Amino acid sequence: MTQNQPWTHKYRPEKREDFVGNKRAVSEVEKWLKKWKNKPPRKKALFIYGPPGIGKTSIAEVLAKEHDFELIEVNASDKRNKGTLEEDLGKTVKQNITLFGKKRLILIDEMDGLSGSQDRGGISAISNIIEETTSPMILVANTIEENMESRFRSILKKAKSIEFKPLKHQEITLKLNQLAEKQEITVNPEVLTEIAIKSNGDLRSAINDLEIVACGKENVELVDIKVLEKRDKLDYTPNILNKIFTSRNFWEARQTINQCMIKYDDLYDWIYENLPIVLDEPSERLDALEKLAKADIYQNRAKSGNWRLLKYFFDLITGGIAFSREKSKGEGYKEQLNHSIRSVGLEPSAISTSEIPEGILIKSNRWLGKDKWSQLNKNLRGIGANWIYGRNVWILPYYREPQTKWRYIFTYHQRRRLDSVTRNLAKKCHASTDEVKREILPLIKHMIRNDEEMYDQFSIWLLDISLNKMDYLRSMSFDKGPNDFVHLENYSKYKQREIEKMMEAASEQRETDIKNIDTWLNDEKKLAKWN
Repeated sequence: MTQNQPWTHKYRPEKREDFVGNKRAVSEVEKWLKKWKNKPPRKKALFIYGPPGIGKTSIAEVLAKEHDFELIEVNASDKRNKGTLEEDLGKTVKQNITLFGKKRLILIDEMDGLSGSQDRGGISAISNIIEETTSPMILVANTIEENMESRFRSILKKAKSIEFKPLKHQEITLKLNQLAEKQEITVNPEVLTEIAIKSNGDLRSAINDLEIVACGKENVELVDIKVLEKRDKLDYTPNILNKIFTSRNFWEARQTINQCMIKYDDLYDWIYENLPIVLDEPSERLDALEKLAKADIYQNRAKSGNWRLLKYFFDLITGGIAFSREKSKGEGYKEQLNHSIRSVGLEPSAISTSEIPEGILIKSNRWLGKDKWSQLNKNLRGIGANWIYGRNVWILPYYREPQTKWRYIFTYHQRRRLDSVTRNLAKKCHASTDEVKREILPLIKHMIRNDEEMYDQFSIWLLDISLNKMDYLRSMSFDKGPNDFVHLENYSKYKQREIEKMMEAASEQRETDIKNIDTWLNDEKKLAKWN
């Protein structure tokens, strides 16, 4: 029976340690729930929100089990009116102890399903239930939509809001690798990374995708992931952007929010990425960037609980951007393309371009050589172009997918190496990591690139990383104190376990740092004048 279960059910979290990411949010939920052991907190409900597939509902289920609560689960999109909700929850919320002496935890899922005329009195009923409840209530919503502040104003005033963010692709990759090992399947690491990136932080969809590509296989390679389709509706997004950038009145641009098939955070990133391409007049570009900056401020303040500010965010990224364009011809791609070509030592005449429905077709006019082609390919990919095998051309879409995520992914290992170097230099020089990056590291790079003897001495000095237990104990803190334990002996054992965990983590970090520093030194050696 277990073998036929979908992987998302088969590997559903059973304890807190099974959760991936959002550690701070999970800790906040658990901290709030623990308060109910003594007396109800000031806010008797939690409002958990975030994208789907990241464990919002599961955390409520697992914490209820671990803290001995009986879970009462209600789907808000099924119980949409006041009468149904009061009938199901009216008596339950006033009886916080079951017949077996267990406390109740009420979970209301899919709060974002409450919308429109069908939900007559549903939101006000939940608001009243929060006031009357003698049991903890957790409300779960998949998204923060426009007008949420007005829709849920009565609830948000009485509930503590906690945001669950999309998972990092590294976290998803690690989890997928663990599932593959449990299934005894060998998966190419690039496949796991590709699935994790395409999931956009949705672990559930990533697990589903891995199950699809691994079905009936013992080995999974890159060719197997061609069966997957992109989940973020990229085909629709360019049309939305085109409407925003070409609208001639405010409401025409503003309506695109209701037509958008992607999250608003992602739409912001798409606009930011394509703004320099469409607005090629410097003054118009500056005006649009200032509006995006203001929109970002409004969005962050809205997320802190002041949801009425969200409408200004939508106004600025649609109508505000549309009104910024007056004289721009939408040829900013030429500036980026010419820079990509010149940076590898080529003249723009070495490359020919033409417009096709899919975007700008880019083709070399002559043989470039392996090194220059490789560098040019990297530069063009950096501005959103794709190499088309068989046709031997690049295509640069008119509206390109945000590249920020890809830049962070491509530089992930490089940034980790730099972190290891700066952190250990900071310890040895008794300076902050910022000071090391700003003042010390540039000087060291200059010295070791120009003097081989200096390079050798510096390498020995930097790789000498000691593991002094006392240094760690001086700065170590504990989440629990003596008052959290009945017997002092148990507190002593707890501290010993935490110290052992800390030293084990420190030992692993030391090995990682040595490996990262050694790689960084080798990279610097390649750039040295004496090599």
